[in-house]
Amino acid sequence: MIRASILLLAACAAAGCSGAPGGNDQAAAVADDAVAAANSSFVSPNLAGGSWAGVFADPQSSIDHFNRIGLRVGPYEKKGDSWRAEAMPTAMTDPSAPNPVKALFTVTGSVDALQRVTFMLVEPLAANDQQARDQFDAWMTQALSQLGVPGGDTAVAAIHGQRRLTGALKGGAEYAVTRETTPTERHVAVTFSRAAPITSGRAAAAS
Repeated sequence: MIRASILLLAACAAAGCSGAPGGNDQAAAVADDAVAAANSSFVSPNLAGGSWAGVFADPQSSIDHFNRIGLRVGPYEKKGDSWRAEAMPTAMTDPSAPNPVKALFTVTGSVDALQRVTFMLVEPLAANDQQARDQFDAWMTQALSQLGVPGGDTAVAAIHGQRRLTGALKGGAEYAVTRETTPTERHVAVTFSRAAPITSGRAAAAS
């Protein structure tokens, strides 16, 4: 049910759904489309081969995988000193409501490899929406599950103070949770980075 509701929110954001009278038929149609997408786009888990190395190694292949699971990522292009691709914002609440909460997804790296994958929750200060935060946790965890890589549960635990804010993961990645408050918004970012090569012969403990 959580995944279906997230898909519905994302579809509503793209379709411009609102709570205006007469919107129920449109909402029902979007819900049907979301269920159909869930039954087709989410049938192939483990898209990255079960390892973060499979995410970082080939930017274009990974972007194709991200789009298969509904993240709607744009082109991977050089911007400044690095390469970057950004996804269309995903609504965590009704986008037509006051102070909508949204989630962002970005990847950065070089022309040959990704270095960082970031999920960010953007919450207006006036929102204070716990349901949207829960939706973000589920949205991120579901995406990583479909890619077949670890880290979703660890990151959620870190967000809620049950784990360290940074650490190593199995499969070749490190995670970091950061928070920032601007004059208008609260940001929670979860970044998964390519793990540094081990040179000491001793691996750090992985989550």
